[in-house]
Amino acid sequence: MGEEDVEKKTEQAEQAPAPVVAVAAPPQAVTGIGIAALVVGIVAFLSGLLPIWGILVAATAIVLSVIALKKSKANKPFGITGIILGSVAALTNLIVTAIWVIAILATVATGGAALKATKVATDALSAQDAVTQAEIDAKKDFAKGDTARFGTFDIKVNSVNTNYQSTDSYSQPDTGEKYVLVNVTVSNPGPDSVSVSDYDLKLSADGVANTSAYLSVDSPFTGGSIAKGASASGNIVYTVKTTASVLKLQYDTIVFTPKTFKPATLTYTLAI
Repeated sequence: MGEEDVEKKTEQAEQAPAPVVAVAAPPQAVTGIGIAALVVGIVAFLSGLLPIWGILVAATAIVLSVIALKKSKANKPFGITGIILGSVAALTNLIVTAIWVIAILATVATGGAALKATKVATDALSAQDAVTQAEIDAKKDFAKGDTARFGTFDIKVNSVNTNYQSTDSYSQPDTGEKYVLVNVTVSNPGPDSVSVSDYDLKLSADGVANTSAYLSVDSPFTGGSIAKGASASGNIVYTVKTTASVLKLQYDTIVFTPKTFKPATLTYTLAI
């Protein structure tokens, strides 16, 4: 190679541009708004079941996440996670809010019916209390010959045999006792049927109540269920002391006092 060639190569080398060396950009750091977006997203997800409040937190999480993504590429995982959590929270909250609104509207719609039903029940209870109070305040002791009102039915004594003799020789009163035969008529003046048996009607002898005797008689009072406007008549036999002087038919019933709802025994008597 000649001198000329060497000079040319040297001159070309001097004229060639210097090689460009690429300098790597410093890595971007995660910013505080990225962390905030993630934290608010988690809070939004957890509060998604809270009406109205949940959707506000969800909207805040989404906005912060978008800002975080624009702020720095390093915020990408935090921002995307915040958007996902916020979106899920917003959707959940919309559903929950809709359910709450429907429930409130349903409550308002049925509230009137419920109040009406409550008023009907209260009025019915008040009416029943009035009936019970009237029964408590009603006359309880009736004179001989009266048609007595024993609670829900009327009773009249048609005849009395204070020394009844049984035709059955095996059915005789013990020493110091006697049979009293009472013929009664029980009527039902009320709107509902009433049930009355001979066992319900006792005979008070000088203050001692005696139930009907197990003695076969003609035309016995069988009672039973008595319909509105109907009546039943028959004979009832009682065993009392021979010394008894004051005889009264007696009927006991239990009612519950208005307001206090305590049981109270009502005793009706009809002199015979």
